Amino acid sequence: MKIFLQYHFLVSIFILSALSITVFLLSLKMLRKKIPQKMLRDNHEVAGFIFNAVCIIYAVLIAFVVYATWNSLKETNVIIEQESNHLLDLYYGAKAFPDSIRHEIRSAITEYAIVVTKDEWESMADGNRNYRAANVFGKLADIFILIDLSQMPNNNVFSESMKIVNELGEYRRLRLLKSREHIPDIIWMVLIICSVVMIAFTFFFGAKNLGNQYIMTAILIFVCVLVLYLIYVLDHPFVGIYRISTDTFEPLMSFIKDYKGL
Repeated sequence: MKIFLQYHFLVSIFILSALSITVFLLSLKMLRKKIPQKMLRDNHEVAGFIFNAVCIIYAVLIAFVVYATWNSLKETNVIIEQESNHLLDLYYGAKAFPDSIRHEIRSAITEYAIVVTKDEWESMADGNRNYRAANVFGKLADIFILIDLSQMPNNNVFSESMKIVNELGEYRRLRLLKSREHIPDIIWMVLIICSVVMIAFTFFFGAKNLGNQYIMTAILIFVCVLVLYLIYVLDHPFVGIYRISTDTFEPLMSFIKDYKGL
């Protein structure tokens, strides 16, 4: 299914809708051959009430899932922004450290940002971390842990930097956890079953003009595919052409490139 995240939105929706519409309309055609239209029309009054109830339940479920996945996506963006901001704070704050240590800190931050945006971003598509990025972060943390405080002219800056490093590690862990966090299979099963039931329920209605019923059913199928695809995209924030970009790290990279201070 992830293959559809690699294509443009319109292409994926067209393929999925075409397949779904074909299957359901063929099923509707076979049913109408066996059950006369008059018999179906006798069910309209009762079927209409039940169909409305099914639609309401489906709408509530969809609204809940979309809201949850959208909130999760926003949380992921905030985590990435905080990670980038903390790297920027460390890079700038390194000016308070002795020359040799300052160079080590800034080299490690630069390497870490490059590895995360180039390599680890690809690994997160499969919910994996990049071991090179982990090693570089470990090297960055070790620089602060092994600092001789007697060399530090400002211990307050060191304490604040250590706090930032600890928070940076937490944001890194949260980012990796978010790449593995997905909607449980049971919820996907319920969503798909509810969609199929709602579409199949339209087969109990018998329009005089079968062509019109085909069109209305196809529209309903298209809407269901559209909503399910949206949820799937939101549930895979690091996969495909609509994944979270590395633009959040651009201010950091620009600062590193243009910074002329100590």
